[in-house]
Amino acid sequence: MVYERDTHSSASGALRITLLDCFEELLTQLDAFCSAVRRDALPVWVSRTEAELQESLDMRLKAIQLYRALWYEGSEDGRETLTCPGIVGASPETLVAAQICNTAKDAFKTAVLALKTLGRMEMKAVMTDLHRRQESIAVAMRRMGAARLNLKQAYRHIPLLTERPLKIGFTWSRQGRVIQRTRLADVRRLLEQRVETPQVLLERQRLAEISTDEVLAQVRSVCPHLRANLVFAATENFGVRRRLMQTPLPIVTPLQPGQSLPEFVPVPAEPPVSLRLRRADVRIEDEPFLPSVRVHRYRLSYRQG
Repeated sequence: MVYERDTHSSASGALRITLLDCFEELLTQLDAFCSAVRRDALPVWVSRTEAELQESLDMRLKAIQLYRALWYEGSEDGRETLTCPGIVGASPETLVAAQICNTAKDAFKTAVLALKTLGRMEMKAVMTDLHRRQESIAVAMRRMGAARLNLKQAYRHIPLLTERPLKIGFTWSRQGRVIQRTRLADVRRLLEQRVETPQVLLERQRLAEISTDEVLAQVRSVCPHLRANLVFAATENFGVRRRLMQTPLPIVTPLQPGQSLPEFVPVPAEPPVSLRLRRADVRIEDEPFLPSVRVHRYRLSYRQG
Protein backbone atom coordinates (compact mmCIF):
# COMPACT_ATOMS: atom_id res chain seq x y z
CA MET A 1 0.00 0.00 0.00
CA VAL A 2 2.85 2.36 0.91
CA TYR A 3 4.60 1.43 -2.36
CA GLU A 4 1.46 2.31 -4.36
CA ARG A 5 1.13 5.65 -2.57
CA ASP A 6 4.80 6.46 -3.18
CA THR A 7 4.46 5.51 -6.85
CA HIS A 8 1.39 7.73 -7.20
CA SER A 9 3.20 10.60 -5.49
CA SER A 10 6.21 10.17 -7.76
CA ALA A 11 4.05 10.11 -10.88
CA SER A 12 2.12 13.14 -9.67
CA GLY A 13 5.31 15.06 -8.98
CA ALA A 14 6.75 14.29 -12.40
CA LEU A 15 3.53 15.31 -14.17
CA ARG A 16 3.34 18.50 -12.13
CA ILE A 17 6.86 19.50 -13.11
CA THR A 18 6.10 18.69 -16.76
CA LEU A 19 2.93 20.79 -16.74
CA LEU A 20 4.61 23.82 -15.18
CA ASP A 21 7.55 23.57 -17.58
CA CYS A 22 5.19 23.26 -20.54
CA PHE A 23 3.23 26.31 -19.44
CA GLU A 24 6.38 28.39 -19.10
CA GLU A 25 7.47 27.23 -22.57
CA LEU A 26 4.05 28.22 -23.93
CA LEU A 27 4.39 31.71 -22.48
CA THR A 28 7.93 32.02 -23.87
CA GLN A 29 6.91 30.99 -27.38
CA LEU A 30 3.79 33.16 -27.27
CA ASP A 31 5.98 36.13 -26.37
CA ALA A 32 8.31 35.31 -29.27
CA PHE A 33 5.41 35.05 -31.72
CA CYS A 34 3.75 38.29 -30.57
CA SER A 35 7.10 40.11 -30.77
CA ALA A 36 7.46 38.86 -34.36
CA VAL A 37 3.94 40.11 -35.21
CA ARG A 38 4.83 43.49 -33.72
CA ARG A 39 8.01 43.73 -35.83
CA ASP A 40 6.37 42.86 -39.15
CA ALA A 41 5.62 45.91 -41.28
CA LEU A 42 2.89 44.07 -43.18
CA PRO A 43 -0.86 44.73 -43.54
CA VAL A 44 -3.23 43.71 -40.73
CA TRP A 45 -7.00 43.80 -40.44
CA VAL A 46 -8.87 42.94 -37.23
CA SER A 47 -12.56 43.65 -36.72
CA ARG A 48 -13.20 46.30 -34.06
CA THR A 49 -16.22 47.16 -31.95
CA GLU A 50 -17.81 50.60 -32.10
CA ALA A 51 -16.02 51.57 -28.90
CA GLU A 52 -12.67 50.40 -30.29
CA LEU A 53 -13.27 52.37 -33.48
CA GLN A 54 -13.99 55.51 -31.48
CA GLU A 55 -10.77 54.95 -29.50
CA SER A 56 -8.85 54.28 -32.76
CA LEU A 57 -7.52 51.03 -31.29
CA ASP A 58 -4.58 49.81 -33.37
CA MET A 59 -5.56 46.60 -35.17
CA ARG A 60 -2.10 45.03 -34.80
CA LEU A 61 -2.26 45.67 -31.07
CA LYS A 62 -5.71 44.10 -30.85
CA ALA A 63 -4.48 40.99 -32.71
CA ILE A 64 -1.63 40.62 -30.22
CA GLN A 65 -4.05 41.05 -27.30
CA LEU A 66 -6.24 38.28 -28.71
CA TYR A 67 -3.30 35.90 -29.16
CA ARG A 68 -2.22 36.60 -25.58
CA ALA A 69 -5.70 36.12 -24.08
CA LEU A 70 -5.17 32.99 -21.97
CA TRP A 71 -7.19 34.13 -18.97
CA TYR A 72 -10.87 34.32 -18.13
CA GLU A 73 -12.36 37.74 -17.62
CA GLY A 74 -14.37 37.98 -14.41
CA SER A 75 -17.77 38.03 -16.13
CA GLU A 76 -17.10 35.28 -18.67
CA ASP A 77 -19.05 32.05 -18.84
CA GLY A 78 -16.66 29.18 -18.18
CA ARG A 79 -17.57 27.56 -21.49
CA GLU A 80 -16.97 30.65 -23.62
CA THR A 81 -13.84 31.77 -25.41
CA LEU A 82 -12.90 35.10 -26.94
CA THR A 83 -13.40 35.10 -30.70
CA CYS A 84 -12.68 37.80 -33.27
CA PRO A 85 -12.22 37.82 -37.07
CA GLY A 86 -8.96 39.12 -38.45
CA ILE A 87 -6.12 38.64 -40.94
CA VAL A 88 -2.47 39.22 -40.04
CA GLY A 89 0.16 39.38 -42.76
CA ALA A 90 3.31 37.55 -41.69
CA SER A 91 6.95 37.21 -42.68
CA PRO A 92 8.62 33.76 -42.88
CA GLU A 93 10.09 34.32 -39.40
CA THR A 94 6.67 35.05 -37.93
CA LEU A 95 5.18 31.95 -39.58
CA VAL A 96 7.88 29.80 -37.96
CA ALA A 97 7.23 31.45 -34.59
CA ALA A 98 3.50 30.68 -34.94
CA GLN A 99 4.23 27.02 -35.71
CA ILE A 100 6.51 26.72 -32.68
CA CYS A 101 3.86 28.39 -30.51
CA ASN A 102 1.20 25.92 -31.67
CA THR A 103 3.56 23.03 -30.85
CA ALA A 104 4.00 24.46 -27.34
CA LYS A 105 0.21 24.68 -26.98
CA ASP A 106 -0.10 20.98 -27.89
CA ALA A 107 2.57 20.02 -25.35
CA PHE A 108 0.79 22.00 -22.60
CA LYS A 109 -2.56 20.37 -23.45
CA THR A 110 -0.98 16.90 -23.33
CA ALA A 111 0.50 17.69 -19.91
CA VAL A 112 -2.85 18.92 -18.55
CA LEU A 113 -4.74 15.85 -19.84
CA ALA A 114 -2.10 13.52 -18.36
CA LEU A 115 -2.48 15.16 -14.97
CA LYS A 116 -6.27 15.00 -15.10
CA THR A 117 -6.05 11.19 -15.01
CA LEU A 118 -4.78 11.45 -11.41
CA GLY A 119 -8.00 12.97 -10.12
CA ARG A 120 -9.85 16.23 -9.64
CA MET A 121 -8.22 17.25 -6.34
CA GLU A 122 -4.73 16.70 -7.68
CA MET A 123 -5.53 18.72 -10.78
CA LYS A 124 -6.93 21.57 -8.68
CA ALA A 125 -3.78 21.63 -6.53
CA VAL A 126 -1.51 21.79 -9.57
CA MET A 127 -3.48 24.58 -11.25
CA THR A 128 -3.26 26.55 -7.99
CA ASP A 129 0.49 25.96 -8.02
CA LEU A 130 0.66 27.10 -11.64
CA HIS A 131 -1.16 30.34 -10.82
CA ARG A 132 1.11 30.92 -7.81
CA ARG A 133 4.21 30.32 -9.91
CA GLN A 134 2.95 32.91 -12.39
CA GLU A 135 1.83 35.28 -9.63
CA SER A 136 3.17 38.42 -11.28
CA ILE A 137 1.17 37.64 -14.42
CA ALA A 138 -1.93 36.63 -12.46
CA VAL A 139 -1.87 39.83 -10.38
CA ALA A 140 -1.54 42.00 -13.47
CA MET A 141 -4.35 40.14 -15.23
CA ARG A 142 -6.66 40.40 -12.22
CA ARG A 143 -6.14 44.17 -12.21
CA MET A 144 -7.46 44.18 -15.78
CA GLY A 145 -10.51 42.09 -14.82
CA ALA A 146 -9.10 38.64 -15.56
CA ALA A 147 -9.52 35.84 -13.06
CA ARG A 148 -8.00 32.45 -13.95
CA LEU A 149 -6.44 30.49 -16.75
CA ASN A 150 -8.82 29.57 -19.58
CA LEU A 151 -7.62 26.18 -20.79
CA LYS A 152 -9.61 26.36 -24.02
CA GLN A 153 -7.90 29.61 -24.95
CA ALA A 154 -4.52 28.22 -23.96
CA TYR A 155 -5.04 25.09 -26.09
CA ARG A 156 -6.42 26.62 -29.27
CA HIS A 157 -4.03 27.03 -32.17
CA ILE A 158 -3.14 30.25 -33.88
CA PRO A 159 -4.90 29.86 -37.28
CA LEU A 160 -1.98 29.55 -39.67
CA LEU A 161 -1.73 29.38 -43.46
CA THR A 162 1.37 28.41 -45.42
CA GLU A 163 0.02 29.96 -48.64
CA ARG A 164 -1.67 33.30 -49.21
CA PRO A 165 -5.29 32.77 -50.34
CA LEU A 166 -6.99 34.88 -52.97
CA LYS A 167 -10.09 35.42 -50.84
CA ILE A 168 -11.21 34.93 -47.24
CA GLY A 169 -14.89 34.91 -46.41
CA PHE A 170 -15.78 35.07 -42.71
CA THR A 171 -19.05 33.64 -41.41
CA TRP A 172 -20.51 33.76 -37.90
CA SER A 173 -22.55 30.71 -36.96
CA ARG A 174 -25.72 31.42 -35.01
CA GLN A 175 -25.85 31.18 -31.24
CA GLY A 176 -28.51 28.88 -29.87
CA ARG A 177 -29.49 26.58 -27.03
CA VAL A 178 -29.62 22.83 -26.73
CA ILE A 179 -32.35 21.60 -24.36
CA GLN A 180 -32.10 18.08 -22.97
CA ARG A 181 -34.71 16.33 -20.85
CA THR A 182 -33.28 14.93 -17.63
CA ARG A 183 -34.48 13.08 -14.54
CA LEU A 184 -34.26 14.31 -10.97
CA ALA A 185 -31.79 11.56 -10.00
CA ASP A 186 -29.37 12.66 -12.72
CA VAL A 187 -29.63 16.29 -11.64
CA ARG A 188 -29.01 15.30 -8.01
CA ARG A 189 -25.79 13.56 -9.06
CA LEU A 190 -24.65 16.71 -10.88
CA LEU A 191 -25.21 18.78 -7.74
CA GLU A 192 -23.44 16.24 -5.55
CA GLN A 193 -20.36 16.55 -7.74
CA ARG A 194 -20.11 20.29 -7.12
CA VAL A 195 -18.38 22.02 -4.21
CA GLU A 196 -20.77 22.59 -1.30
CA THR A 197 -21.30 26.32 -1.56
CA PRO A 198 -24.37 28.01 -0.02
CA GLN A 199 -25.86 28.26 -3.53
CA VAL A 200 -25.41 24.53 -4.22
CA LEU A 201 -26.90 23.61 -0.82
CA LEU A 202 -29.89 25.85 -1.57
CA GLU A 203 -30.38 24.16 -4.94
CA ARG A 204 -30.23 20.69 -3.36
CA GLN A 205 -33.00 21.78 -1.02
CA ARG A 206 -35.06 23.06 -3.96
CA LEU A 207 -34.62 19.74 -5.72
CA ALA A 208 -35.75 17.83 -2.64
CA GLU A 209 -39.03 19.77 -2.57
CA ILE A 210 -40.34 18.64 -5.98
CA SER A 211 -41.72 15.30 -7.10
CA THR A 212 -39.10 12.65 -7.84
CA ASP A 213 -41.01 11.83 -11.04
CA GLU A 214 -40.82 15.32 -12.51
CA VAL A 215 -38.87 15.68 -15.75
CA LEU A 216 -36.51 18.64 -15.87
CA ALA A 217 -34.69 20.41 -18.70
CA GLN A 218 -30.97 21.01 -18.80
CA VAL A 219 -30.04 23.92 -21.08
CA ARG A 220 -26.68 24.24 -22.78
CA SER A 221 -25.77 27.36 -24.69
CA VAL A 222 -24.17 26.77 -28.07
CA CYS A 223 -21.55 29.48 -28.42
CA PRO A 224 -21.21 31.13 -31.83
CA HIS A 225 -18.33 29.95 -34.00
CA LEU A 226 -16.37 31.88 -36.58
CA ARG A 227 -15.47 30.14 -39.82
CA ALA A 228 -13.42 31.24 -42.79
CA ASN A 229 -14.02 30.14 -46.37
CA LEU A 230 -10.63 30.23 -48.09
CA VAL A 231 -10.13 30.40 -51.87
CA PHE A 232 -6.65 29.64 -53.23
CA ALA A 233 -5.30 30.32 -56.71
CA ALA A 234 -5.36 27.63 -59.35
CA THR A 235 -2.11 25.74 -60.00
CA GLU A 236 -0.82 23.88 -63.03
CA ASN A 237 -2.33 20.60 -61.84
CA PHE A 238 -5.38 21.84 -59.94
CA GLY A 239 -8.12 24.39 -60.43
CA VAL A 240 -9.18 26.91 -57.84
CA ARG A 241 -8.96 25.29 -54.41
CA ARG A 242 -11.28 25.94 -51.48
CA ARG A 243 -10.93 25.24 -47.77
CA LEU A 244 -13.11 25.81 -44.71
CA MET A 245 -11.46 26.35 -41.33
CA GLN A 246 -12.38 27.45 -37.80
CA THR A 247 -10.85 30.85 -37.06
CA PRO A 248 -11.42 31.94 -33.46
CA LEU A 249 -8.33 34.16 -33.71
CA PRO A 250 -7.00 36.36 -36.53
CA ILE A 251 -5.61 34.21 -39.38
CA VAL A 252 -1.86 34.43 -39.95
CA THR A 253 -1.10 34.38 -43.66
CA PRO A 254 2.23 34.74 -45.49
CA LEU A 255 2.78 38.04 -47.30
CA GLN A 256 5.68 39.45 -49.28
CA PRO A 257 6.79 43.07 -48.65
CA GLY A 258 4.40 45.35 -50.51
CA GLN A 259 1.78 42.60 -50.96
CA SER A 260 -1.80 43.30 -49.87
CA LEU A 261 -4.08 41.16 -47.72
CA PRO A 262 -6.30 38.63 -49.50
CA GLU A 263 -9.65 39.93 -50.72
CA PHE A 264 -12.21 39.90 -47.87
CA VAL A 265 -15.41 41.55 -46.68
CA PRO A 266 -15.18 43.02 -43.15
CA VAL A 267 -17.52 41.38 -40.64
CA PRO A 268 -18.51 42.57 -37.15
CA ALA A 269 -16.27 41.80 -34.16
CA GLU A 270 -19.16 40.09 -32.40
CA PRO A 271 -21.77 37.64 -33.73
CA PRO A 272 -25.18 39.02 -34.74
CA VAL A 273 -27.86 38.51 -32.12
CA SER A 274 -30.54 36.07 -33.22
CA LEU A 275 -34.03 36.88 -31.99
CA ARG A 276 -35.42 33.51 -33.02
CA LEU A 277 -36.22 31.05 -30.25
CA ARG A 278 -36.43 27.30 -30.54
CA ARG A 279 -39.90 25.87 -30.03
CA ALA A 280 -38.61 23.97 -27.02
CA ASP A 281 -37.72 27.30 -25.34
CA VAL A 282 -41.41 28.09 -25.03
CA ARG A 283 -41.97 24.99 -22.93
CA ILE A 284 -39.48 25.78 -20.19
CA GLU A 285 -39.55 28.51 -17.57
CA ASP A 286 -37.50 31.61 -18.33
CA GLU A 287 -35.56 31.57 -15.06
CA PRO A 288 -33.38 28.55 -14.28
CA PHE A 289 -34.59 26.43 -11.38
CA LEU A 290 -31.03 25.32 -10.54
CA PRO A 291 -28.65 27.94 -11.99
CA SER A 292 -25.39 26.19 -11.06
CA VAL A 293 -26.21 23.21 -13.32
CA ARG A 294 -28.33 25.20 -15.83
CA VAL A 295 -31.51 23.21 -15.11
CA HIS A 296 -34.99 24.64 -15.75
CA ARG A 297 -38.44 23.35 -14.88
CA TYR A 298 -40.96 22.90 -17.66
CA ARG A 299 -43.89 25.28 -17.59
CA LEU A 300 -46.81 23.86 -15.62
CA SER A 301 -48.84 22.85 -18.68
CA TYR A 302 -45.86 20.87 -20.06
CA ARG A 303 -44.73 19.10 -16.88
CA GLN A 304 -44.69 15.34 -17.00
CA GLY A 305 -44.10 12.80 -14.32
